[in-house]
Amino acid sequence: MHMNTRNDIVYDWQTLLDSLLQNGKSVAIGTFDAGGQMLTANTAMCYFMDADPQTLKSKNIFVNPEFSVIANNTNTGLIFEGLLTLGNRLDISYALNAKVFRQQNEILVFAEVDIPLLFDENRKMSQLNQEVNNLQRQLIREKKNLQNTLEELRDTQQMLIQSEKMNALGKMVAGVAHELNNPIAFVYSNLFSIEQYVSEFANTSKQINNLIQQKADKELAAEIDEIQRETDWYELLDDISDMSRESKAGIERIKNIVADLRKFSRLDEADIKQIDLVESIKSTVNIVRAEMLRKQIDFEMSVPQQLIVDCYAGQLNQAIMNVLINAIDAVDVQGKVSLEASVENENTCITITDNGSGIPDEIRNRIFEPFFTTKPVGSGVGLGLSITYKIIHDLHRGSIQLHSLPGQSTSFKITIPSKINII
Repeated sequence: MHMNTRNDIVYDWQTLLDSLLQNGKSVAIGTFDAGGQMLTANTAMCYFMDADPQTLKSKNIFVNPEFSVIANNTNTGLIFEGLLTLGNRLDISYALNAKVFRQQNEILVFAEVDIPLLFDENRKMSQLNQEVNNLQRQLIREKKNLQNTLEELRDTQQMLIQSEKMNALGKMVAGVAHELNNPIAFVYSNLFSIEQYVSEFANTSKQINNLIQQKADKELAAEIDEIQRETDWYELLDDISDMSRESKAGIERIKNIVADLRKFSRLDEADIKQIDLVESIKSTVNIVRAEMLRKQIDFEMSVPQQLIVDCYAGQLNQAIMNVLINAIDAVDVQGKVSLEASVENENTCITITDNGSGIPDEIRNRIFEPFFTTKPVGSGVGLGLSITYKIIHDLHRGSIQLHSLPGQSTSFKITIPSKINII
């Protein structure tokens, strides 16, 4: 059996094998069929291919060049010479100085190596690969930690932005209240005086009319009575009294709105403080009542006479308002929204329920994410419930639970400790 090399030198296949084995100091040698199946192999080749010496089934493969690349060379004789990499593409890799020969469909791989040195280098390479893998895992962990830190910073930034908005709102409300208090007091005082004057004027007018009827001649009395009928004299007096009462009622409403805004913003209560939560809830409800009236919402509120809690009043009011607005937005015209407050053990609970379309299961886990919203563009930025979660969970060490029946209703239950000492 003969074959030609690329230099047209004639070799006997067995002679070539014997020559390679005889001249090599430390040799890994094996034969393969054209499909890459090992046919024969010495101990060294079995080691590098991670093969069973009995079955010659190997776990490692030709990495660079791949076996298919070598086998595609159909020349007879020496078809490859150079650095051959064997391994599993993961954590094992051997670089061998090899020669590859071909005779028909049989391929001979010969690699001359210093086995002890190679084993030591491979051991070092495995250690380096392990260190690289450890560093990669560490980098992945650090990257995840950085991502978490970035998300926390973004959430904190939004909280600070919202806090600044609330602070600005509080200052604006305080300024508006200060500016309105004096003119409201003037108008309110003047209305009382006007109402008193109108009453005195009406009494005087009746006395004058009585005197005219008693002492004036009939012609003069008739003329005066005609003038009063033409000018709707008595109706005017009644209208003035009605307008005075209505104006006083309007001024009372303005005073209440200003008071509710001040209670809601709680600018002077930025720190934790003991408050009557029922009073705060009523003020918050009054602020969003206009939107309820616009949508003709049937609103029900069930609260005790008093609920004393330790809290950050302004932020807690904001959280309650955010959930209320979310419920109002969720229902159709003439929908239903309810608010219930109660004490459970040592906790204070506020439950807000609506009969809207509910929250689908696929987005239920995302509703507290910053910037997540199902509202149309321009209707919201998706921060309301996210900020509410931060206020309840992080600031008050409480919880907010969601219960929703798709197509029927949604309920948010806010729970905070009635007495807390947050540092």
